[in-house]
Amino acid sequence: MNALIIFAKAPVKGKVKTRLQKNLSQTKALKLYKEFLLQTVSIAEKVKDCKKIIACYPDENHPYFKTLAKRFGFHLIKQYGKDLGERMESAFTELLNDGYKKVIIIGCDSPSLPKKYIDDAFIALDKKSLVVGPSCDGGYYLIGVKGAAPPIFKNIKWGTKDVLRETLKMMPKKQLSSIYLLPFWYDIDTIEDLQFLKIHKELLNASIQKT
Repeated sequence: MNALIIFAKAPVKGKVKTRLQKNLSQTKALKLYKEFLLQTVSIAEKVKDCKKIIACYPDENHPYFKTLAKRFGFHLIKQYGKDLGERMESAFTELLNDGYKKVIIIGCDSPSLPKKYIDDAFIALDKKSLVVGPSCDGGYYLIGVKGAAPPIFKNIKWGTKDVLRETLKMMPKKQLSSIYLLPFWYDIDTIEDLQFLKIHKELLNASIQKT
């Protein structure tokens, strides 16, 4: 059995999508975050042959988490660790120790992420031990492992344009050939990202209407 984990913060006003709050009210930013999380869960729900999990920060007690779990049949777990790296490593270790063969983590900042990229990530882990989906801002929107979590989550400057580069540098040289990179995709962190998402959706809808 495989596992797909969505990493999410509790939707608390003023605590989520903080970079968007430079241009939007805290109320609007919160609404967008909840929409992004809902859309991410909707995408993940369609992925077959895996256990679906929301890893909740700071814990799984927020009513919105419980609503999503009940509606979509997801399991809730708490994130453990001082920073994002520790929390991801902890989640990987917990699920792998529980007997899951392949474990993939995605965030909820890429609400337009194609389901196919998640499917391809699971397929890639048939032959590779690490799969990464690079994001256009220098981080990654997906990371997945098989067997054991590699030592790539410490001493990373999270939230910077160097996250992916620093992560891959942590990978032992002899294991570099076991990495599979998915196509680039984009996160929604700034007002410019949000405007791009709107344009992207309009183009996709126009393309669908023509077919």
